[in-house]
Amino acid sequence: MSQILESDLKKISEIIIEITFPNTRGYGGWFKAFPVRFNKEPFQFDFKNEKDIIALIFLATIWNIDRYKWENAVGLVGVLHNENMLNIKEWSSRSFINKLDKKLLENEMNNLIMNNKDLGKRGHLFIKNGADGVFERLYKISCAYDYLKYILKIEDILKGNKPQINLTIFNDFDNEKLKIDSKGRYGKIRKQLLKVKIPLILRELKCAGVIEIDDKYCCVPDTRVREIMAIIGYPQKDNIDINSVIKNSEIISKYFGTYYDLPLFDFYDNCPRTNCKEEKCEIYKYCAQKIK
Repeated sequence: MSQILESDLKKISEIIIEITFPNTRGYGGWFKAFPVRFNKEPFQFDFKNEKDIIALIFLATIWNIDRYKWENAVGLVGVLHNENMLNIKEWSSRSFINKLDKKLLENEMNNLIMNNKDLGKRGHLFIKNGADGVFERLYKISCAYDYLKYILKIEDILKGNKPQINLTIFNDFDNEKLKIDSKGRYGKIRKQLLKVKIPLILRELKCAGVIEIDDKYCCVPDTRVREIMAIIGYPQKDNIDINSVIKNSEIISKYFGTYYDLPLFDFYDNCPRTNCKEEKCEIYKYCAQKIK
């Protein structure tokens, strides 16, 4: 990779923040930055309600699926929340899972596009099927909900306290209760239901002011974010284990602070990537693409 000056990375970061979050002092939460509307009414998380914490966990679980569009995760969780379908007892029941109408839910997800054009920019929304698909993952995560309540200190949050969460939370997520069999290159492998998206849960709870945790553990180094980091020239680690997720989160936090990963996530759509030219890009003169 081409070397890029630290001063240029800092300048690039400032420009990207100004482009993606102009005239703001930081990121205030997913549905504030990227609102979803039902009948033109904006949806917001309220973590005083357990239902909304469950919705956040479901969002992160679905979004953690490799190469699965974020729009699918946001669309489905929005529908489940609106239809009052976030009961953990139900989702931990096989009979409930088997009765779910996938096509009906997909239709409702796609109906959201009428009031939320951004959800439809990359095509039709769908629910991934299969033994490691969306419903199976939500079943598994629901079966482990008591454990999640413990490690995320959800009872404290619901009581109105502001519990301290520390770095050990990442290892707590690396638990057999939170794993699923998935297809690997050489057969089945055990994968974490939540790995790259652990910081997403922490970020949203932190932004809502319901937990205490260092900002540097709240940046999501997903595929989209790491791809744009590589193009621009930011240092990063492959997301092969929990330590890599932590390290990448720390790197992102160094440059973007309380904006977390969101400027990089959002700037992805602004970057020409394969057709990089100065007249098309606000950061071209600082970017690693220029010095290749």
